[in-house]
Amino acid sequence: MLLRRVTKHIKTQNWFAVFVDFVIVVVGVFVGLQVQDWNESRKERAQEGLLMDRLLVETQSLLDAHEEELDSLRSRAAILVGVNPVLFSQETSRKINNQECRLIAGSHSYRRPSDELPVLDEMLRTGRFDLLRDPGLKDKLRSYLLLRERGRAYYEEAVNELFRLHSRFASLLAVRRLPKSSDSDANWGGLSGDGYHWVPECDTDKMRTNTAFLNEYVDNVSRINSLTTFVAQRRDRLLDIKDILRGLEEKKSPAN
Repeated sequence: MLLRRVTKHIKTQNWFAVFVDFVIVVVGVFVGLQVQDWNESRKERAQEGLLMDRLLVETQSLLDAHEEELDSLRSRAAILVGVNPVLFSQETSRKINNQECRLIAGSHSYRRPSDELPVLDEMLRTGRFDLLRDPGLKDKLRSYLLLRERGRAYYEEAVNELFRLHSRFASLLAVRRLPKSSDSDANWGGLSGDGYHWVPECDTDKMRTNTAFLNEYVDNVSRINSLTTFVAQRRDRLLDIKDILRGLEEKKSPAN
């Protein structure tokens, strides 16, 4: 209908009417594009809100896992640090207790720390990372990703050559199968059988004089220290991300 009217106005050389029709068309197209852009923007903001909600939940969940891992690693490190003066002949020789011996025997064991943020990986995979508008949040997420890749690379390197001290130095660190004195006795290694548990026994004097053993022990505990450092650094990045998400959440709260 509009095209027929424009054609009629051109034939009658009613240029003012043609101009009015042109303005109507331009304004109509402009308004249509603006409405379309507004709808797209509204959809993107809704998607951003959902992504940020998921990111906050997953960040908190990963923080909880990191705190547990740090507690375990630091407790493990503290016991090993406590036995170091005995092993390196800086204190009078004494019997290494069961807990200390278990940790020395398992000093090669490194569980891969939790580091996944599924929603972040999903955003990167689907190209929705740019839906996030806050530059500070995006910078912290990129920083976390870089640190995560460094930590994963370090873990692969750390477990590439493991020094299983109880296998390599059996005369210094022997594993015995002994009856349990109570149900609370640690079952080191598992599959020891009902009523029994594996108990590593450390020969303190032989350990103190065996340079090869001490060197490999130092290598193991150094890796524990590096692993702890990476977990702590990731925890700090996650705390930064959580703080930003909380701040953004408060800004959009109706109370503010």
